[in-house]
Amino acid sequence: MSITGRRRAAVAAGGAIGAILRGVTGEIIVMSGFDPLWATFLVNVTGSLVLGFLVAWHTGQSRSSPLVIPFAGVGILGAFTTFSLFSVEVFELFRTGDLWLAVMYPVGMIGFGFAAALIGIRVGGSR
Repeated sequence: MSITGRRRAAVAAGGAIGAILRGVTGEIIVMSGFDPLWATFLVNVTGSLVLGFLVAWHTGQSRSSPLVIPFAGVGILGAFTTFSLFSVEVFELFRTGDLWLAVMYPVGMIGFGFAAALIGIRVGGSR
């Protein structure tokens, strides 16, 4: 199989794993009594942290497989995190008139996601 075919297979396999992880994580958070917004917020911030770590770690490895980022970064974390649901949730907050949360939710998501990615990069890049 060509490297392109292996990359596609890695993304597909990782995506299947990430989608299952996202579904289970969301269910656990909601069944624990938290608002579904928290499920999206937590998976996106956690995904940012792990992706930052993964990219920094992978960059510093001379023997790391070229399939690490397609499998874990694009596949698992791409399916685990969810921009589309986040967008719909923000729209719904505006639609229902919760303007404060409709503004603060995306600001917080981006801010905490960015901070988490920086932490992940810092930890993943240290030796």
